This record gives sequence, C-alpha cells and structure tokens, in this order.
Amino acid sequence: MLMTCNYMNEGCDGGWPHFNVFLGQSGHMISEECAPYMGKTRGDSCKNYESCPPIAKIKQSYLVGGGWGATSEKKMMKEILRNGPINGDF
Repeated sequence: MLMTCNYMNEGCDGGWPHFNVFLGQSGHMISEECAPYMGKTRGDSCKNYESCPPIAKIKQSYLVGGGWGATSEKKMMKEILRNGPINGDF
C-alpha cells in the first residue's frame, strides 16, 4: 500500500512521515501499481494519482507512548508485537 501526495504533510515535497497515519485515517491509501514508488517526488504532481482507487483506510491512529516524544524502543517493540507495523522517523 502506498500513501502518495499526502496533502496533510507536504507529501509531494518531502513530507513528515509521522502524519502518514493521519492521512490514512482521514483519507485513504492507494496501490503501488497505480502510483509506483520512484524514490523522489520533485516534479511529480498529486493530479497524476487522482484516478487511483482507494484500497485501504486506517480506522484509528495514535502515538506510541501516548504523545510525541513519549515513546521508547521497548514501547515500540511491544506495539509491533501486539498490533503490527508502526510508522516512524528518525
């Protein structure tokens, strides 16, 4: 699954990965077949993906640890074990 051109976080101009889950919750995700990964977004346009059908939506998102900066490696490991993949940035 792919979230491209995230209008909530400057997606086509770099973006802030921690806001991807909020797009998935407020909008939807599309397939990589419709919007192939290219490793760059410069010169790309969100209009190129307007016809991509939605394939998934996130029901609920939250910050591991309860707030920005309140997590730890142990909390992240527990989250992955209990609920699956997490979104992160370093």
